[in-house]
Amino acid sequence: MIALSSPGFTILAMTSWAYRYRSGEHFAVWNEIRALGSSGVPQPRLQDAENVAYETMSRVAANVDMIVQRLGDVGYRFASPEHVRRQPATEDVAALERLEAATGPLPLALRSCLLIVGQVNLCGDGGPSLPHVSYHGNPHEESDLLPDPLVLPSARFLLDAWEEWPSDPGTDLSFIFAPDELHKANISGATHDIEGPGSSPDPQLLFVERRKGITLVDYLRVSMAWGGFPGYDALPADLHIPSLIEDLRRDLLLF
Repeated sequence: MIALSSPGFTILAMTSWAYRYRSGEHFAVWNEIRALGSSGVPQPRLQDAENVAYETMSRVAANVDMIVQRLGDVGYRFASPEHVRRQPATEDVAALERLEAATGPLPLALRSCLLIVGQVNLCGDGGPSLPHVSYHGNPHEESDLLPDPLVLPSARFLLDAWEEWPSDPGTDLSFIFAPDELHKANISGATHDIEGPGSSPDPQLLFVERRKGITLVDYLRVSMAWGGFPGYDALPADLHIPSLIEDLRRDLLLF
């Protein structure tokens, strides 16, 4: 913490969300920000909340980079190699500005995810190392498990999807966010959607199997806890977790 001349300023800095978050209060801080609900973060605390979101998504981005590197090292066959990882570019900033001009300010966590993490697509074929993960083969060879590999959109994707499939008038605004668990296994399915402007600073992901009401930050936490394949938390008890999952989630940053 930067030393400030006034004791009052020092106390304020130590009780800020960002200070507490960096001190390890990851869950408590996001719970408090989330509790603000659809009214959003009040202006006097907005910069503090933005700092938390920046720190959170910076850690997510670092974790994603480690997972992608580890998957590449073991020969994981990505379904779309050109879309595995793309950091936000100038065109994404412009797309975000266009989207917000049309719909209103995006929820804090979603906006930070788009600007800091960017595009991720871990869909693919795991082979012997991840036998339950399949895109070109039969994903049900060993169980009915759908590992739900992490897919995150770019801001450009969000804009394009919204322009092509806008929300119905009179309904809460939401965006297509990612393929659902079935589509990620190359089976006909649907989408994971995400709440848009007017929702909580940490918006809910919609239509996620077994995770009704889960927010973006919590979904990312579950995903990282399973090395980018959160569906493994439903692995039947008589099947062993692949050792690669342990390798993928080793030493990831907490957030």
